[in-house]
Amino acid sequence: MIRTVSGRTGRTWTTTTSRPCCASRWTEARRTRPMRESSLRPGRRAVRRLRALPLLLVLLAVPAAGLDTVWLVRHAEKLEPWPSELDAFQPLAPAGTARAEALADRLKDAGIAAVYTSRTTRTLATGHPLATRAHVPLTADDATTRPDEIPPFLARVKETHAGDRAVLLVGHSNTLPQLLLALGATPDCFDRLGLRTTPDGLRIEGFDGIWRVDLARPGCAGVVRE
Repeated sequence: MIRTVSGRTGRTWTTTTSRPCCASRWTEARRTRPMRESSLRPGRRAVRRLRALPLLLVLLAVPAAGLDTVWLVRHAEKLEPWPSELDAFQPLAPAGTARAEALADRLKDAGIAAVYTSRTTRTLATGHPLATRAHVPLTADDATTRPDEIPPFLARVKETHAGDRAVLLVGHSNTLPQLLLALGATPDCFDRLGLRTTPDGLRIEGFDGIWRVDLARPGCAGVVRE
């Protein structure tokens, strides 16, 4: 557009104003044009996150795996006679050595992840064949012989072996009852478990007992003598 302007001094000059012919139409079209569908879609990363959300919720809902089974045995037959002052070093008799080997055969496919014993020669010798055959650690811990230390000991074992199938505890005639009590046994099942009340407290008799505790089943229901 050309426009002539006269000033007060009598001079005149010409100005030119240029405007695209279609500017207003283009602006209006831009305002009214709908957004493309692709711009409304979430990004690929967001889509992947949304797809993973159900799986994450499922994983959070599944409880953490725990230890399944605790096996317990008394040490095998010990050598007799033996000086009482050397009790901790009392070895197995030949019959006890044979029983320890038989125990390893019995539990070799039970998924044993570790063997725990007291700090005595006879319990170590009872658990050693299985630990060697299964290639698992053999740990001597006197907490298995002290009633007030048994609950925290078992808690550590369960935490250490969360997700494992089983562990084996090798104890004594007077410590196995305490371990079984801490694992859920009650007086209702003492008879079938072979626990006997004596003037010195609960005792296990003989050397042939094997006890299995299913930790998923509380109380006597989870404790079996095999």
